[in-house]
This record gives sequence, structure tokens and C-alpha cells, in this order.
Amino acid sequence: MYQSFQTMPDHARVWVYQANRAFTATELQTINQLLTDFANTWDSHGKGILASFSIEHNQFIIISADETVTAASGCSIDKSVGAIREIEKQTGVTLLDRSQVAYLHNDQVQTVSLAGLKQKIAEGAVQPDTVLFDNTCVSLGVWRNSWRNAAKNTWAKRFFDTVSV
Repeated sequence: MYQSFQTMPDHARVWVYQANRAFTATELQTINQLLTDFANTWDSHGKGILASFSIEHNQFIIISADETVTAASGCSIDKSVGAIREIEKQTGVTLLDRSQVAYLHNDQVQTVSLAGLKQKIAEGAVQPDTVLFDNTCVSLGVWRNSWRNAAKNTWAKRFFDTVSV
């Protein structure tokens, strides 16, 4: 049961999927249709899940579910991953690779491996105030408040502590 993303409650569960590149305009249309159809039919043991999604920076898909209505079970979560795999198939993007870190540089999303992030910090290309995306958010409230955060306020803080100036 699709609901507007903006009206989803802060306690709604979220899953964040990061693409390895920005989506094209045509891909965005396809993704919006696929996810709308998915949200309208997503269920857990025959009961509809109140769900929504958002596409951020043309590169992140955020799926949310209000589990006070119907809890997402293992099988229903598998269905959501199936929808993500279908998007990967239709667009050629990678959405399930959790080894990449995303940050903003000149208002553009950049992705890099963890080792690459350490190198970017050492080179000064990623600064303490650089915005990093935390794709491990588990609730919509946490996502709204800390998905985008200065690197110095994230788990990456430790890498700045080890960089010699």
C-alpha cells in the first residue's frame, strides 16, 4: 500500500540502496514505476505493508515501511530485494554493493571503496566537513536526521584522527 514518502512516520523502517552511478532520466521513470507498483502490492503473509520510497540525488533508493500496520517478514524483505534486483537488471546499475562509500564533492555524489576513502582523506580531497552518506540508517527518523552528515560526525571520524598534517 503506497503512501507518500513525506508522510511516512519517523519510526518507519528504512533500507537504503546506493547506485554505483547516477540514474538517467529514463531510468528514473522506470524506477519510479517499478517501485510504485512494488509498494502498492508489497505484503507480508497476505497483509499489505504500508510502504513508500524516495530517490535521492538520482543515485540512492530509500524504501520505507511502517511496521505498526504490518511488520515486514523475512519473505517480504526478500520481495523488496527482488524489486531492487529487477531495477539492477533493467538499468545496469549496481545497488547491492555495500563496499562503496558515498560522499558529496562539488554537489556531486562520488563513490569510493573504504580504502579509497582513507586515501581521499589522506590527500585532503575529503575534509572533516565533507558530507558522507550513512546507508546503515534503520529508521526514517534517523535517515532524516543523519543520513547526510559531516564526515567528522560519522564513523569515518577515526580516519581523520590517523592522518598526519
